[in-house]
Amino acid sequence: MKSLLLRLCAPFLILSPVAAQMEVITLPVQVHLVRSSVHPGLQSTISEAEVHAVFSEVNRIWEAAAIRFEIKGIREMQALNIAPKRFFQRSRNLVPQALPGADMKPGIMDVCFIHDMGPNGFFYGEPVVVSEVVTSSKVRGGSDHPVGRVAAHELGHALTLKHRKERDSLMVPGLRGIKLSTDEITAARQRALQMLTQGIP
Repeated sequence: MKSLLLRLCAPFLILSPVAAQMEVITLPVQVHLVRSSVHPGLQSTISEAEVHAVFSEVNRIWEAAAIRFEIKGIREMQALNIAPKRFFQRSRNLVPQALPGADMKPGIMDVCFIHDMGPNGFFYGEPVVVSEVVTSSKVRGGSDHPVGRVAAHELGHALTLKHRKERDSLMVPGLRGIKLSTDEITAARQRALQMLTQGIP
């Protein structure tokens, strides 16, 4: 995880020429560092400094859409004790069952970091879940920060974006592309504005 510290949060957001024409939309984020004495895969080891490095990369990627994710808090979350035999089936449906819904913060985007669950991350509705152990392939012009790229990808799902096939796209699973199409930028911004005006679920 030391490599995550190579990119620390920039003091301000530098917009591309296209993004500079759009008003920046800032979405609040609550970060949860999952803890579990029963399941090593759930036990997050990421530090607060590394979390900020992850979101520095997230915001660098989403700068193309003039969307910024602002960390409002970082706190520990105690996972529920899911039966080991069920948990280690590695079903994506079992990880959300281990995350206590009562600990999610209303009116804010919840992002949970766990150690290693098999998939790099997922979003099936609140919360966004990101693994610290990431398997992905480099792409020309893509991200050098794999965990940050995964977080940016999953936040894309939270903003209604679907998987794509283009290798350089942010929404391709398992690669490190970061590009967003014009249609994706429009859809993501519409959803972000909806969250701000109607509330974040």
